[in-house]
Amino acid sequence: MAEINTRFDVPHSRFNEVFQADLEQKGLKILAMSKQAGVHLAVSSDGIRLVFFQGHPEYDDISLLKEYKREVIRFFEGDRFDYPPYPENYFDDEVKQILAGYENQVKKAKKNKKSLTSFPEQAILIHLDNTWRDTAKAVFNNWLGKVYQITNQDRRYPFMDGIDPENPLGLKN
Repeated sequence: MAEINTRFDVPHSRFNEVFQADLEQKGLKILAMSKQAGVHLAVSSDGIRLVFFQGHPEYDDISLLKEYKREVIRFFEGDRFDYPPYPENYFDDEVKQILAGYENQVKKAKKNKKSLTSFPEQAILIHLDNTWRDTAKAVFNNWLGKVYQITNQDRRYPFMDGIDPENPLGLKN
């Protein structure tokens, strides 16, 4: 988490709760969490062997848009009963206006048993802002850098000479 902002965005595609107490009971160390989303990032007690992400820092600009579109189609096809809410902190007001108009079209087409009109993806794309990319890259690069620093180049050995396998990052006293 070196040189990472104390506040950062991370996409979450669906509500799925993994409780902090459960992770800590299994010996995991919580590195990032929020009251709203819960645990985002946890690592094994050695700080490196196991890395758990609850969110989706790997998502590109349009991943949440594609998931939203999928849920709209599921609504139209009757696989879900409610019209999907907007992903939080993702769409600006102009996109919400575009999507509100589309929602009316979808509901009208469904009611009248008509074909679904095309999702207004092209009108939305220019408004999307990936606010999590820099933090995601930094977290991954920090982890990969540590792996590189402690891993032996000879694949028969897990660590470089002098690295304690029980404490590879030197975090425990």
